[in-house]
Amino acid sequence: MNNKKERNEFDAFIIALIATSIIYGLLWLFFNFGIQNPTHRIYLLLGGLWPQGTIQFLTTLAFSWALFILGSKSRKLKWQENAFRTPLLPEDEHKVLLPDEINELRLQLSEDSEYKDSIVFSTLRMACTKFRANKSAQETMDVVKIQTEINMNYLDSSFSIIRYLAWSIPSIGFIGTVFGISGALGRVDEAAAGDISGVTSLLGTAFDTTFLALFLSIILMFRIHRIQQKEENFIINVQEHMMTNFVNRIYVPKAER
Repeated sequence: MNNKKERNEFDAFIIALIATSIIYGLLWLFFNFGIQNPTHRIYLLLGGLWPQGTIQFLTTLAFSWALFILGSKSRKLKWQENAFRTPLLPEDEHKVLLPDEINELRLQLSEDSEYKDSIVFSTLRMACTKFRANKSAQETMDVVKIQTEINMNYLDSSFSIIRYLAWSIPSIGFIGTVFGISGALGRVDEAAAGDISGVTSLLGTAFDTTFLALFLSIILMFRIHRIQQKEENFIINVQEHMMTNFVNRIYVPKAER
């Protein structure tokens, strides 16, 4: 599972690198065609001037990388939701599950299916296996709870690279600010001689990098919280579904206890 996660993150990085390179290649071309205000100022803000736009390129790359990973997580969540909608458990209030029915369900879940590795299929399969071993509804419930905790922990760890990217964006922007201000201070002599163009250009770059980084961070953090909330709610819904329609319906005849 970790190898698949790392592969998805690497694929997202390659796509983000290509997309960001294309965007900044176009920006550089437009900038060199001498586009005038106010569009000209926007291109400067986005880093259309090279190599001064390196910091903006890196912040945009980190932002794009995180967005592509979130997009992959969003698609996987839809797949999990489709698996959740598969009619596996009874929803009739008066229906109970007998040991033979649970064993049949376990065999059904073990068959090849596009949803075999989904959260709902995996959790239910483990619960069925546990019940088959000891015929205990209490221990079956414990399995569901433990698996829910494992899923929550895995969910939290799956956001590690995304959180790092969200943290790195304003940090990279601040590095650009430091470079810009230090470069401007190095041209104080030129400003004293009457030429302030170099100083103002570097100060503009310094504040542009911070502005762009903070703006992208706000968008990214909103997207992160939305996806994480949806995934957490889904895992909770799976647990409630298991408790209501599986664990609470288990009935073991006296002859089999």
